[in-house]
Amino acid sequence: MLRLLPVKPNIDTFASSALAAVALTGVLFLTGCQQQADAPPVPDEAQTTEKTSEEDSQPMQQSDSAAARIEQFQPIYVAQAQGLQRRLQAEYESLQAADASDSEESLLLNGATNDSATLTENENSANSEPLPTDSPVEANATSEEGSDAEMNTSTEVGERDLTVLKRISLEPRKPIILTEEQIIERYQQTMAALYQPVTTPLSAEDSDTLINIATLIPQLFEHAEIAGRVSAKSPALARLIIQHQVWEQIEAQQVVDMQQMKQQQQQEFETLMAKFNDTIKGYDEQIAKYEQTLKEFQ
Repeated sequence: MLRLLPVKPNIDTFASSALAAVALTGVLFLTGCQQQADAPPVPDEAQTTEKTSEEDSQPMQQSDSAAARIEQFQPIYVAQAQGLQRRLQAEYESLQAADASDSEESLLLNGATNDSATLTENENSANSEPLPTDSPVEANATSEEGSDAEMNTSTEVGERDLTVLKRISLEPRKPIILTEEQIIERYQQTMAALYQPVTTPLSAEDSDTLINIATLIPQLFEHAEIAGRVSAKSPALARLIIQHQVWEQIEAQQVVDMQQMKQQQQQEFETLMAKFNDTIKGYDEQIAKYEQTLKEFQ
């Protein structure tokens, strides 16, 4: 019969296991400390937002290059604005003259129409007689009323559209003519407003001047700092400026393509004309030879 003998514990084994556990714990602790020391600090979103809001509430210092570019484009803008004012004034005067002539013609036509309408009304009243109740004309009038109701229903949308369009005034508006000093003052005021805090909105006058600047001299905003200020103060206007510049590039590329196409067509035409002239010259030479041969036979 077998008996299990008690196993005597080995003290050296327990000691070595304890030392290994202590060493492993120390390594893990040091590794964790090292990872915490090496990990970059996570930025706090609240601190970032607060910093951004502080920057937006402060005015920006204008750089020397931006100031030089603004000063460089000032006389160009003044000349472009004065030319635009002259064109708008001439267009307004021409529209005023056209409206005056149209109103005179309408008065003459209305007078003639009223006279003819009065004469027609007198004739109709003299020749009109009451119709019987069972008259087919009355029945036709009833059916026409139904068709008129359907027509009115089908044109409600169009009438609403016309009502909306009538609210838009198409009358020529007299343009505002500014002096050269006023144009310069608004230009400088608007450029200064761009460097005011982002939280300070642009005034209506500054926005209007900025649109004029973007229309007349969009090259001004090719400067990175000025473009950045426009984007910060008015993102919608910045997108319009970008679209305008893209369209200008497309138009410039189309002009270049048209010129290249014309040059290519001119070269092809000149090549064809040269071949044609060479062919005609060869024919002339052959005709001369034939004539010489005929003379020799004679």
